[in-house]
Amino acid sequence: MFAVSPNDDRRAILHLDARLHPDDRDLTGPEWAEVAHRLARAAGIEIPGKGHGCRWIALQAQPRRLDLIANLIHLDGAWHAPPTDVLRRLAAEARRIEEDLQLIPVRATPSARAGSGLAPTASAQLANVLAQIADEPAGPLAAVRGLVEHVAHRLSSQSGAAGGDTAHRLELIARRLHTIQQDLDATAGHLFQTRVAAAPSAVQRPRPPSPARERSLLPLADRFLSIRRDPHSGEVLARGGDPEAHGILQRVGFVAVVRLHETYHRAPTGLAEPDESRLATAAVARLRAAGYHVDCHEDFDTDSRPASYPPLGSSVAYLAERIRQAVTTEEAADALTELTAAHDGILAALHEVLTSVADFHDGLGEASDLYIARRLRYLADEHLGVIRSDLSHTRNALAERHAPHPGRSTCTQEVPATERERSAVCACPPPPRTLPAPPPPVAAGLRR
Repeated sequence: MFAVSPNDDRRAILHLDARLHPDDRDLTGPEWAEVAHRLARAAGIEIPGKGHGCRWIALQAQPRRLDLIANLIHLDGAWHAPPTDVLRRLAAEARRIEEDLQLIPVRATPSARAGSGLAPTASAQLANVLAQIADEPAGPLAAVRGLVEHVAHRLSSQSGAAGGDTAHRLELIARRLHTIQQDLDATAGHLFQTRVAAAPSAVQRPRPPSPARERSLLPLADRFLSIRRDPHSGEVLARGGDPEAHGILQRVGFVAVVRLHETYHRAPTGLAEPDESRLATAAVARLRAAGYHVDCHEDFDTDSRPASYPPLGSSVAYLAERIRQAVTTEEAADALTELTAAHDGILAALHEVLTSVADFHDGLGEASDLYIARRLRYLADEHLGVIRSDLSHTRNALAERHAPHPGRSTCTQEVPATERERSAVCACPPPPRTLPAPPPPVAAGLRR
């Protein structure tokens, strides 16, 4: 799958090929494009909102086959590191593509099962369990780490030395949890690769997968949604999904309903039944195109897979990534300039949006609309003005410092001629080690 360098130390080219079963139907051009984008996202070479990632191309030189070729060297010269469980992710995404496009699954072909020899094993089940535990977006360790970091942030804002020491210890705990996640993820990838490499030599008779393995191959719970008409109220309700799915529902036209123990979405009130059906059908199509499993009523089912594009918010969120990678005050100031620019900055545009919404409410005619318009203008002039003033002051102070960040450095990955360790990748000094703060003294007492 990878093309390596002559020294077998770098994998510069990624090559994937997708082939149809002989009995499968011919896919259309948009369906092949969907397969290419979904495999690219599963392999980690296409990240929405990230413009300087890997460059890749999908070709269809032969009928009923797609070849995807990616350059694993970024435009800035940095090497792309594929996920450790890239094989598991690609296999799981291929199964989801088969289900969404109604293709013949691999497990239904005895010849493919006998040829591969990949029978369900305990190591494969354990690898799936470890991968779900270490999953960064929705795994249990990620949830615990997020709560610990949130508590540490709240404690750091409180006055007093005790709160600062406790916040520092919680940050160290969160860092150890992140290390555990990485180790578990690497272990899961190793188990999966071992299973693929250790195929039996003798051809075994195919047998159906066990229910436990079928459950282990299922995606996580937040990849499932249901869009159905409530039998009691008659409303079209969408339940389940993660924040990305919620954003898709809202862009289609659904209204979010936030409750104490759940957040679900409903169709806007006042719509006719055909309009509600068109709205639900569009939501099913966009969610399935994004890789979600949607359980819906037969009236909402569709084979359409519209193309998806990065939302406008992803380009704004990219500024945070630029600041995280900044190594000098000038680079951080350049990123903040996009926010604080006087004429065409993001905050200036946000001020225009709030003012336009206020002007829109002025002419709606109800008494509450005038209050909403005054409230929006107050937010634009007062609160947004304070944020813009503070950020502008911060940006100007950074622009005038002209100093590198002491904890960050730019690595050229070049080894000078005077370097004694010729096997070194670069000659950068090791990062400074920060010793953890000692715990507060504990009063001595009798031990029993």
